Amino acid sequence: MHEEYIQKLFNECNVGRLLGIEVYEIEEGRAKGKLTIKREHINAFGNAHGGILFTLADQVGGACGNSLGKVSTLLESSIQYMKGAKEGETVFAEATLIHKGKKIGRIDIKVHREDGDLIALTHAIFYMKSDDHKAKTPKNL
Repeated sequence: MHEEYIQKLFNECNVGRLLGIEVYEIEEGRAKGKLTIKREHINAFGNAHGGILFTLADQVGGACGNSLGKVSTLLESSIQYMKGAKEGETVFAEATLIHKGKKIGRIDIKVHREDGDLIALTHAIFYMKSDDHKAKTPKNL
């Protein structure tokens, strides 16, 4: 699979770029990303807004799902928040493929601090289209 292409695709996504999300590692069935929490990400209570953390998990989970060679889209997702994240903190997301069927799969995404302290856990169900990424070559990068 062209992990380099998928990484570039997700790092050039407008929403990810707007927030400052970086997908820094992809292999088939796995992806990792990070985000440094900025003042603009903070909610009324002084923590990173839950939507910001969810978007980080969604972006990294999307890279994971698309690492399988087929164009994949999210069907359903849920998130459980354990702790908050403060301005200036860098938070990490690690996505792992848990199940791959013919068309439907499941990915779990852990959002955590650098020391591994869990902030949130996301479960994502995704659909694999028949279109594949294999038509994309490193020349298209």
